[in-house]
Amino acid sequence: MNRRLSVMIVIVVVTALFVSGCFGRTSSSKVYKETQFLMDTIVEITAYGPGAEEAVKSAFAEFQHLHALTNNYDDNSQVSKINQMAGKQRVVVDPELVKIIKFSQDVADKLGGSFDITVGPLTKLWGIGHKGEYVPSQAEIDEVLPLVNYHLVEVDTAANTIYLPKVGMMLDLGAIAKGYATDQAVELLKAKGITSALVNAGGDVRVIGNKPDGKPWRIGIQHPRDPDGISAKLALTEWDTMETSGDYQRFMMKDGIRYSHILDPRTGWQPREVSSVTMVNSSSTYGDVLSKPIFVLGVEKGLELLKQFPGNEAVIVTLDGKMIITPGLEGKIEISSNVDKK
Repeated sequence: MNRRLSVMIVIVVVTALFVSGCFGRTSSSKVYKETQFLMDTIVEITAYGPGAEEAVKSAFAEFQHLHALTNNYDDNSQVSKINQMAGKQRVVVDPELVKIIKFSQDVADKLGGSFDITVGPLTKLWGIGHKGEYVPSQAEIDEVLPLVNYHLVEVDTAANTIYLPKVGMMLDLGAIAKGYATDQAVELLKAKGITSALVNAGGDVRVIGNKPDGKPWRIGIQHPRDPDGISAKLALTEWDTMETSGDYQRFMMKDGIRYSHILDPRTGWQPREVSSVTMVNSSSTYGDVLSKPIFVLGVEKGLELLKQFPGNEAVIVTLDGKMIITPGLEGKIEISSNVDKK
């Protein structure tokens, strides 16, 4: 089993331990649970109540639909078609993909260059999880950096077309697609009448209501350097979403140096201050978008950025093991004894 998949399994299992341990035993609640590998991670949906199976299958159908649209490792996906036609012609795509790309551009304007959906040339160059222990040279990075510029993406919302004006430009929606899909899946579950559910998409966790026994969902945040350890635990009483980005989720080690899949689109290299960022809020799309810019910007600039997005709270673990939590989580999160809270 490759490292990327094994790490994803650990993430899901560890989270499941802290969630399932609090399910309770209620014979009156019908449960349906299903797991699939989508969007480069393990997606697990658990729902309770009448019609749970149908609801979960509908939610997975939406995950599959969005995976098919956004998977840049599938030559037949719409994102791949856009990338293939870079510098050549506009591509007619699904309106939902237009919505995702337009939203990404709009939110990127607020993120100071730390979030860019045209990071594709860099992610392809590095190939974390796909090219072994390959580390590109500075010259190779410098060659593709001019292709990373979300401002250049031409979006026609009337005609539903996307155009990348430079040959070699590539979209990579990995920083937003999973969170967006999680939100859409949850809305489908609600539309099917589900009032108690949990969606865990490889670190993107979103819940509906409470558990069947009436208690809140209680989620563990994985320790970034201990696959079996937990940094903190939080009951989702005031929020419905917890999303984590970490340098332990997809990475390689070479000459004792960790190279993660999270890249600074401004430099083409991995950030070196933070090991994980967990967002707590009520929209996994925003959580998925915000966690990586905070990771890229580091603690001080990341916390300053977060002020632009009220209602979003964060748990940041630095490379030297210190934990920083935002004021809205003070007194509401249980910190593990093996973590140094700053």
